[in-house]
Amino acid sequence: METAPWGVVDQPRFLNQVIEVEWTGTPRQLLTAVKEVESEGGRVRTERWGPRVIDVDILLFGHEHIRERGLVIPHSRIGERAFVKRSLRDLGVKFPTKSRGSAGTSRGPL
Repeated sequence: METAPWGVVDQPRFLNQVIEVEWTGTPRQLLTAVKEVESEGGRVRTERWGPRVIDVDILLFGHEHIRERGLVIPHSRIGERAFVKRSLRDLGVKFPTKSRGSAGTSRGPL
């Protein structure tokens, strides 16, 4: 799904996708794997919200609520992007409220 840029708006439009994965590790291990995928995809972190070739976010991790340095689940801006809400609905995932998470305990959208 193509959307307007987020953060720094003077850049090309984004291509977005929400996927659901099964994961047997911890949320922190998933974050490490996500960062490896970004690196292998050519991501170089220079400017916050600036142009990038790949950006993978963990939106949910089961019913877990996590607030650690570098890891916030549910994603802190999960409700600010219409494509995220629409994609979660399409996956049959109940959109989380402030008090509850969504999806299964070991799988969830990225």
